[in-house]
Amino acid sequence: MLALLLLRTAAFGETLTLSFIGDCSIGEAIQYRGYETSYTAVLDEQGYAWPFSLVYPILSQDDLTFANLEVVFTTRTRHQDKRYPLAALPEYAQTLLHSGIDVVNTANNHAYDFLVPGYEESLRTLDELGMPHFGSFNLGTSEAQDLLWTQTIRGIKIGAAGFSYPQETDADKIANRIQTLREQGCDLVIVSLHKGREESTVPETCQIYLAKEAIKAGADIVWGHHPHVLQPVQFYDGKPVFYSTGNFTFGTMSAVDPDTGIFQLEYDIGGEGEITLKSFSVVPCRTQGAGDYRPYELTDPLERSAMLRKLISKKANTGFANLPESFAETGRVDFTDGVIAD
Repeated sequence: MLALLLLRTAAFGETLTLSFIGDCSIGEAIQYRGYETSYTAVLDEQGYAWPFSLVYPILSQDDLTFANLEVVFTTRTRHQDKRYPLAALPEYAQTLLHSGIDVVNTANNHAYDFLVPGYEESLRTLDELGMPHFGSFNLGTSEAQDLLWTQTIRGIKIGAAGFSYPQETDADKIANRIQTLREQGCDLVIVSLHKGREESTVPETCQIYLAKEAIKAGADIVWGHHPHVLQPVQFYDGKPVFYSTGNFTFGTMSAVDPDTGIFQLEYDIGGEGEITLKSFSVVPCRTQGAGDYRPYELTDPLERSAMLRKLISKKANTGFANLPESFAETGRVDFTDGVIAD
């Protein structure tokens, strides 16, 4: 108990910075493997550090960066009957070691593209790489399909759970995993939701409902992805909801809106493991398609403002707070007692 108390007080007065990025597909649809401009062909030519090289200085400066990993690292070729089965051979997972990413969510609609054996091989690849991951499928069926994640930084224990259609996105089951993380002593709980309509800039009713229910159940952050484009950011009970963080680096889709960003939350650390949301900010970025795949920070003021404006909701959802219009210029809001400061 004394050691825990010393750990807590040692962190008092410090800050904790978390970054979130969207869909990262370190590979391509298997039918495009071998094409000159395919993702893995570019890696063969440019090296594993290439995809994140323009944003690595940003991603490497925070405490933790979270990414949605939307690819299967596998040697298998047998796959589901679907339009774009996303894969890369296991050696290409080394790209993650040069990315600035610290933790990946694996619960998404492409996780089972190469069936359960492909998913399990992908998880083994991440384990051998030393890349932390989480994702909950078919809850309670097997350990490999229901993985939570925890890590302690600056005396703060952080936990995360990931959920995706077409598997489990039941509010009660999500609440159960949040409770499990709380029982494990987590001070900060992140829920990753892979849900929504592809290429839609407006969150669906189910996204809003699940975000609200997750926060009511004890989540501190709801981080969404799957639509492949940006959707607005809102706050429920002072807790951030990122409905969709867009594509960040993606080996198959190049026709969707390329605007993306690095979503950052800064927390003040108090005594006894107390944490308070201090600020939310976004680094406006743009991703690139076939032959390049590198996201880069936007520097033109008009382009930055246009990207940030996509995060300001035009709709007032009951119980949710929107970003102010000033966010389009500043890219940042500060908080006082859980409320956006004027």
